[in-house]
Amino acid sequence: MKRTVTAAVMLTAAVLCACRGGVSGEPVHANEGKEPAVSVAEPTHTPDTVVFAVMPSATPAPLTPSPVPTPSPTPTPEPDPYTAGTEKTVYREGFYHVPLNDALKARISGLSYPADPSKCSVRHEELRYLRILYTDFEGAERTGELIVHEKVADEVLEIFAALYDARYPLTSVRLVDDFGEPGDDTKSMEADNTSSFCYRHVTGSKKLSRHSYGAAIDINPRENPYIRPDGSVSPANAKPYVNRKNDFPGKIDRDDLCYKTFKAHGWEWGGDFKGNKDYQHFSKDIKR
Repeated sequence: MKRTVTAAVMLTAAVLCACRGGVSGEPVHANEGKEPAVSVAEPTHTPDTVVFAVMPSATPAPLTPSPVPTPSPTPTPEPDPYTAGTEKTVYREGFYHVPLNDALKARISGLSYPADPSKCSVRHEELRYLRILYTDFEGAERTGELIVHEKVADEVLEIFAALYDARYPLTSVRLVDDFGEPGDDTKSMEADNTSSFCYRHVTGSKKLSRHSYGAAIDINPRENPYIRPDGSVSPANAKPYVNRKNDFPGKIDRDDLCYKTFKAHGWEWGGDFKGNKDYQHFSKDIKR
């Protein structure tokens, strides 16, 4: 039986090789170099059959569609703490003002507004909180905030809307309170922040600044510094912009849109001051 199986296997291999022509493509002789094949014409035992099974190619499983995520509902925005409980006066979308609510009063207390209201000649009720849109120096749209006097709130919205439409660049428009200096806006100016209300005196004077009434606005203070006759500059990092003959983005002069827009609404410009030049500064006499 053993020899019969061996012969059968050898015969099968020979047939396969002859059909395939060998690796080199030449016919392969089954008995070449091998012992003589045993005759299998009349096997005494039916040889075991060697079966070369051909495995069927795997049928790919049908694709199961990925489940479509169920959209989550948009969370209801939390009420804006600085406008909650107040009536908005809207100039247009993105530009509005509201009276100061308790959250705003707490935010500015001890910073731009004295912690003891009795020491402030401007009542909370005279001030308005503004939200505006503006474009920064990279061309990105931003949301800004200001506090101004109620008498100029409407026109300030109109002024900043005109600057926004013209994509006039502003570095930052935040309350000076965010910089943590009680009764001071030095850090705000160093950050090139455009701002308005801050209950403080005129620099080097005991007279209250118009900023104290929310009737003055400083625009891009770094590009438009406060310059004294002795050459000292505020903010200190504005020295590269002292030479007003140079041209650069954000520079305010008489040909500038910002200048023309404020002047059209009756505001004064600090660049017209005699002596000290305050190129960032616009203010208005509100005849209190």
